[in-house]
Amino acid sequence: MADNSSARAFGRAREPVIIIGGGVVGMSVAYHLRDEMEVTLLEKSTLGSGTTAASIAQFTQHQYDPDTEEAERRRRSWAFYKSLVDDGTFGFDRIGTLHVASSDKEFAAIKETPTGLEYAGITATMVTPAELSRYGIDPETVRGGFFLPDDGVLDPGEIVQYFATEARTSGVTVETRTAVTGVTVDQGRVTGVETTRGTYEAGTVVNAAGPWAPRIDEMVGISKPLRHTYGPILVLQSDANVNLPLTLFESGYYVREEGDRQLLAGKFATTYKEATMLDPDGSHAEAAGEQFRLEIAELLSTHMPSYAALDVTNSWVGLRTVTPDGRPLVGATDVKGYLHATGMSGYGITLAPVVGELLAERLTTGNVPRLLESLAPSRFDG
Repeated sequence: MADNSSARAFGRAREPVIIIGGGVVGMSVAYHLRDEMEVTLLEKSTLGSGTTAASIAQFTQHQYDPDTEEAERRRRSWAFYKSLVDDGTFGFDRIGTLHVASSDKEFAAIKETPTGLEYAGITATMVTPAELSRYGIDPETVRGGFFLPDDGVLDPGEIVQYFATEARTSGVTVETRTAVTGVTVDQGRVTGVETTRGTYEAGTVVNAAGPWAPRIDEMVGISKPLRHTYGPILVLQSDANVNLPLTLFESGYYVREEGDRQLLAGKFATTYKEATMLDPDGSHAEAAGEQFRLEIAELLSTHMPSYAALDVTNSWVGLRTVTPDGRPLVGATDVKGYLHATGMSGYGITLAPVVGELLAERLTTGNVPRLLESLAPSRFDG
């Protein structure tokens, strides 16, 4: 049965929709709404310049705890990407994802994971320590792992620009260098957005502001459980070709090939209890500083000694916005007309197409799609 109250909440004729945030998620929402509503997207800097630019842009179906609903969301995202990869619009480097267990405890915990992934429709196989040696991993230091061959690397700039071009062509207004300074609310409903370049009227406001999302919530007068973690990344230069999937170690560190002769090394920190609130406008360079470099050096020296002597040629730090259960917040809030598309927990590139598609369906029909129910921001209320 249709939720008529929700339809009334979002469907007051064709009142303008304001999307806050021009990263891959906000641009996906704009793209999927482009032919349905009057849409304006506001970005404080340039499109894709925040966490999207800092992403390693791996599309991954990898899950630590396989879930069929999440697998379905990722399949729908991949169906979108695949059509554009197949026609040459997007590049895609199918390198796979490798999860490595270095302890007996971790190995025992992941042994059944490929079965769960296969049940969810995801191809995955167990690999032995000897098989891991082909990637330069010392088999004496690991117990084994599992491999997902179909994961790979996209170009976040290509994705954002595709969304932006298609959205603009269909009449979406995209305003860059336009910072939001306030959201007006009247009798429990959003009515507009105040910016450094003037005021915009709105019947619907979508918070897709990434690490800035809690700041937008404060303007509206609500609070959701969003925190930040650092995403430090080092670029290491090799004299020889590097052939390495996205390789996840149980310590939370990862390494991955980047082009022919480079290696990326980072840390995939998404645990909410260890997260905090950070200033997304501040400098976070120290997160990729000397201490992090020593940690990566120790990881490589222990598990991948052939890469231990590589020189660091570049580094950067992104911020992840994480939630208590690791799933994003997508959907309505207690303030009428104010919706979230936040908390991607490191999977913004992977989930952006399906989040945009489902949220557009929510806004145009007034109904909550099945795959959005478990992502409702209200699941943490109370």
